[in-house]
Amino acid sequence: MQHFPKYPVPVSHKRNLIWWLLLIAAVITGHELPKLLASTGTQSPPVITSIENQAFLALTFGKVSNKAGLAISVNSLKDDLSAIKQAGYHTLSLAQINGWRTNNNQSLPSNPVLLTFEEANRETIEIVDPVLARLGMTATVFVDVAELEQANIHLVSWHKLELMAKSGRWEVAVSACPNGDDQGFANPVLLAQKLSQQRQRLEQRLQMPVLVADCSRAWNPAYGDGAVIWPQTLTEAGFSMGFVAAASGANYHADNASNLKRIRVSRTWSPAELVSQLNNNQPRRTEFVDQFDSALSASAWIVDSGELNIEPGNLRLSNSPNQQGGLISLAGTEKWRDADLEVQLAGPPTGQFWLSLRHDSHRPSIRLGIANGQVLLQESLATDVHRQLASVDVSEGPLSLRLRVVGKGAMAYLNDQPLTNRPVAMPEGAEQGPVSLSVWQPVSETADLIEAVVNLSKVSAKPLEAKAGIISPVLDENGWQQLHDAVDQLAILSPQYFAWQEGKPQVLAAYDNALEIFARFHQLSFQPTVVVDRQTPLSEAPLLAEQLINWASEPEFDGLNLVLNDSMLNDGWRAFLTDLIQRIRQTGKTLTVTVLDVNQQSQPMDANHFLSVVASAATIN
Repeated sequence: MQHFPKYPVPVSHKRNLIWWLLLIAAVITGHELPKLLASTGTQSPPVITSIENQAFLALTFGKVSNKAGLAISVNSLKDDLSAIKQAGYHTLSLAQINGWRTNNNQSLPSNPVLLTFEEANRETIEIVDPVLARLGMTATVFVDVAELEQANIHLVSWHKLELMAKSGRWEVAVSACPNGDDQGFANPVLLAQKLSQQRQRLEQRLQMPVLVADCSRAWNPAYGDGAVIWPQTLTEAGFSMGFVAAASGANYHADNASNLKRIRVSRTWSPAELVSQLNNNQPRRTEFVDQFDSALSASAWIVDSGELNIEPGNLRLSNSPNQQGGLISLAGTEKWRDADLEVQLAGPPTGQFWLSLRHDSHRPSIRLGIANGQVLLQESLATDVHRQLASVDVSEGPLSLRLRVVGKGAMAYLNDQPLTNRPVAMPEGAEQGPVSLSVWQPVSETADLIEAVVNLSKVSAKPLEAKAGIISPVLDENGWQQLHDAVDQLAILSPQYFAWQEGKPQVLAAYDNALEIFARFHQLSFQPTVVVDRQTPLSEAPLLAEQLINWASEPEFDGLNLVLNDSMLNDGWRAFLTDLIQRIRQTGKTLTVTVLDVNQQSQPMDANHFLSVVASAATIN
């Protein structure tokens, strides 16, 4: 391995390529990298693409009828679909979703939504099909093959189902557990055989692939661990995807293909409420601010437990009877990484109140809240195990709590005053997750649980672009001052140590442990830049890859910030980067890819100064 020199090496201003670095067009994740590279042109900077931009929503409709009292009415169905169309949503096919999941170069249309119907009810299909035709929309219907074989008069006939499939408006999937507690679910092998036979029967009759099955009822634990059995069953039965009974939300590229979610359409929703559900459950890419002055505010929140009540100017979260706590999350934030969350309270809660970013109940996290008359910042290690990081006594008046997470660090504030003098470290593995709010009441010594409740007058949550600080390897007093001034905005510190030019690695400067110490103190990821000459031929990629892995493996570094020009992003370089991402991940280090616009103006930078580079952020772990 080539070791990084600890002795002084002069900075070569003639040969290095740091002049490119005045602007960064995009910093992108390895998971989404192929999509971005495929769409990159030379006339403008690459479009920023991140995991939050790649997700689809699925709606499920029950029976549609003008006769049944519990069904969605015909007029409501027509108004709902028209509202979805007018709001700019584009209906998807299962084939599109499958292609998107399996082909990294295939993207979804803007505002993608999958329309599904729980069963091939004859009356429902007769009502829905002409509406789809008029609006140019598509849908999926889940069918119980056994009922079709028995010619159930309430369902469409085989002939009608064949016509639906040929129309191009409908795709057909298998309803895998229509009877809930089917004893066949107790034997995964028999269940897979049953579903495989149903899939084959549909494909034989319809002459089209059947990709998906669903289980719209909660799994009965008496039949084993559904999280294990269900995916195995789908795979053995030949299905590529499966829908399950789950909380509403978007389905992201990296999600488990066997546990896709749908939003169940209520017959009581107005078209505006339905569109609000779609808008709120989409991946959020902009700031969310709510002072609870709209009846649609509730659709922004996913209730995991407890009770949520929204009145003009107030959100009230409480525990339910016989429960200790309540938990809600902000829809559309499931994949947020860096973010800023602030809540305003009229006064202290009853019991405990907590807010967190990157929330995951199965992993350690950071939480900020109020308990026992104090504002507390804690690291949650496991269930009921917490480590205190900071505390301050709380007053009775209005309160503002703010939690900001950038990269590896978190800062907490009470009424705009920081609780710590520097960021606290985010726990290992706390990489992404939703905005969450919770209340909690410890078990009382009395028989009855005491109410836990908080009243909020405002919630604001903003996703942040992670920013890299591209710096010269040696800073003068002015450069250090600039770095100190900008550190709160940074997730990555990238001194200009390396380049690849004329087929050879270039070491531009010596390692300076002062920069690493600064990065560690401020919870920044320490990733030196490697600037690749835009004239580098693809034939040098194998040598470049080995050198990059060697550099990344240096113990002082958390990884590398690889700087490329977008003119290099052809199919060959795309394949190289995809492989490199995987290889560096295997070393336990992080790769950040920085893509520069070919047209950006080159300007020299004083080697003794700091350059803060604003970039959309998502590092590759």
